[in-house]
Amino acid sequence: MARTRAFDEAVAVRAALGVFWSRGYEATSLSDLEAATGLNRSSLYQAFDSKRALFARAVALYLQEVIAPRLGVFATGTPGLEQVTAYFEALATTMASAPPALTRRGCLLVNTATELAPHDAEAQQAVEDYRALLHGHLTRALEGAAKAGVMPRKTVARRVELLLGSVIGVLVTARVDPAAAAKLARAAASEAAGWAG
Repeated sequence: MARTRAFDEAVAVRAALGVFWSRGYEATSLSDLEAATGLNRSSLYQAFDSKRALFARAVALYLQEVIAPRLGVFATGTPGLEQVTAYFEALATTMASAPPALTRRGCLLVNTATELAPHDAEAQQAVEDYRALLHGHLTRALEGAAKAGVMPRKTVARRVELLLGSVIGVLVTARVDPAAAAKLARAAASEAAGWAG
């Protein structure tokens, strides 16, 4: 008869996420994961097969609990500039109000882009998927603005790329200066609002 696990995998993944997010994948040792999850090495391998598989689960949890709520603004109302400004204003509020220890972690996916994506196909795909998700939301919002006659359609693609760069800039800046990251996010919101007309 198979033994049932005496721990909650979701709790272990959440604990591992905290370590990976703070330290990065390569700097996180199995000892770090044992300490964070309360599991021994054998239990970690039995549950998750490998450190890399546990990291993939942590990334999925990050997308679900951090990224999806942040992108929720794009699911409300009519696609347009208001969604874009609301997204950046919410990002600014997070950067300005969250504890510095949290904002200085940056974004797990942006961190992964610089740490793993250049030599890890699975990590590269996760980063590309995140970028495509954000690109899609921003494109729909700006296309909605163009359809409403608020801005020229020919500027949509260029402005989407500018906004994507702004998001990355905010998330990287947050690692060293959360207040400056908040200012950058507010500047992006103001710039997008100014496109109306």
